[in-house]
Amino acid sequence: MAPATTELTVLGQSLQNLYTQYAAHTFVVNRRYQRKLVWAVEEKQSLIDSVRNNLPIPLVLLAENSSSGAARLEIIDGLQRLNAIFAFIENEFPFGDGYFDLETLADTKFKRDQGELTQRTPVLDRAVCLAIVNYQLPVSTYRSATEESVDEVFRRINSSGRKLSLQEIRQAGVTSDFANLVRRISASVRGDASLSDIVPLGEMPKISITNRELPYGISSDSVFWVANGILDKEAVRESRDEELVLDILLDLILDPIAVSGSAYRNSAYGRDDNATTSAGVVNARLSTLGLENVEENFLLTLDVIKSTIGAAEKPWASWVITQQNPRGIPRYFHATFVAIYELLVREGLEVADLAGLTKKLEHFWDADLNIPAGGGNWGANRKRPLFESVKAILRPFFKASEDPISVRAKATATEFEVELQMALTEHALFELKQGFTRLDQTKAFDDNAFESVLCTAAAMANHGPGTEGFIIFGVADRDEHADRVVQIYGVQPLAVSDFKITGTQHELTALKRSRDEHMRWLVQRIKGSKLENAFASHLAGTLTLFEYRGYLIWTLHPKAMSTPTSWDGKFFVREGNSTVELTGPAVIELSRRYM
Repeated sequence: MAPATTELTVLGQSLQNLYTQYAAHTFVVNRRYQRKLVWAVEEKQSLIDSVRNNLPIPLVLLAENSSSGAARLEIIDGLQRLNAIFAFIENEFPFGDGYFDLETLADTKFKRDQGELTQRTPVLDRAVCLAIVNYQLPVSTYRSATEESVDEVFRRINSSGRKLSLQEIRQAGVTSDFANLVRRISASVRGDASLSDIVPLGEMPKISITNRELPYGISSDSVFWVANGILDKEAVRESRDEELVLDILLDLILDPIAVSGSAYRNSAYGRDDNATTSAGVVNARLSTLGLENVEENFLLTLDVIKSTIGAAEKPWASWVITQQNPRGIPRYFHATFVAIYELLVREGLEVADLAGLTKKLEHFWDADLNIPAGGGNWGANRKRPLFESVKAILRPFFKASEDPISVRAKATATEFEVELQMALTEHALFELKQGFTRLDQTKAFDDNAFESVLCTAAAMANHGPGTEGFIIFGVADRDEHADRVVQIYGVQPLAVSDFKITGTQHELTALKRSRDEHMRWLVQRIKGSKLENAFASHLAGTLTLFEYRGYLIWTLHPKAMSTPTSWDGKFFVREGNSTVELTGPAVIELSRRYM
């Protein structure tokens, strides 16, 4: 830390003033260190009860980043409290006799008039609402804060562990490659991944695990771990899913494998010194294997397991295990996962007989395989023979991979789900299109719409150095487009989260093209577009097609060049989900981003 260059101020702010800042998108959450939204409705109502009775509430700690000015305030401590306050004001849950009166504040009244909020009934008395929004909440703002100092402050605040789980304490303030990998993969598996670590507070509910009483986010019942009986809701709430991912990753990364246990997990995060799982050893192995490779191969393995679940048409735990020992189930999954990973990645195999593999996994752990229940250390001398036994039993259902592109396509399908999760909170770098053809009876290729997409690709590339955008064909961005696909082609969309998957195979049939023919045609169309040549060639090289649950999907991944990218001699940027042309001084400002 650098005390001489930082400033800490503490002020009482009314909830009305805080909501005004929230409505202006001032508050952001850094998912690199901040935990997810976890409060249930009862906990949120309890906080509002404290406000109503003028009881003291712990202060909120914010960080004003030195590079972002006063426009953005990072929430270091108080995420759950602020979310509860703003959610109540926006009518997400009632308190006492009713819902907050949206007429009380100018900001909520404006949002209601714009159709962004809806007044729910019964409505609380205006005097009660005024008393609540006039409550003074102590807010401490840490100014001129660096990334390192914010991490350290967060770690110190949460190191006591009075309210955090063991994994949350372990994760607090740790930003190593391994810690970030655990966090990213865990979010991908849960379904709450985001493209950027920095997420506006108002977007957080979209990617938060919620119960049925809350009208937003990801249902806890649908989370992979819960839906498949591997972990219960409370375990996910306590981040034990991240602990399981941590244990699995250590066995995928380290060779030879190490003991699974609390002290060894702590060591991987730099908390305790253990030679076999020290942070230095773990991060050195990650550097050798490649972060992206490990993450991609983890998702590929998960995709195989999901395929067996789909074939079994039963949750994983009830299909694979009949023994009633919930504490042991995570280790059964752990052993199965590592075995399949090693068959796929280390032995270079792929699934040859999905039906046979699925059948073999039925009641798999009822066989004579010894595995200790969760709770204590799991020794390496017990894990390695077990993993080898599982591989020997499952290996007959795999074969040598003769088509690396096919394996890559399967991985792409898994990554596609993650990209859809990210699209919920990152609008500027995502563009979803139902397909390539006009939504009328001509069924002709929509050349103007496609050229507009290429303009959007250039705008995404102008987001700044290192930026990557995501353009997906086969996913409707509007319900009316999905409805038109049904009317014109008779294709029923697949609902995935907030999206409608329409696919594009029906369009290729109408265009009388094979997949290879359409691929070649699109590549030439991109290269002959109004994009500048270098970017057009790069963009064409990212064109990928794959099947997702029977729907043909195409993707483009525009990446920033070393200089701004033009379309038709003009420069564009993304503002939210809109593509905007730059003129005059704005073009010069764009160029400065790349200096």
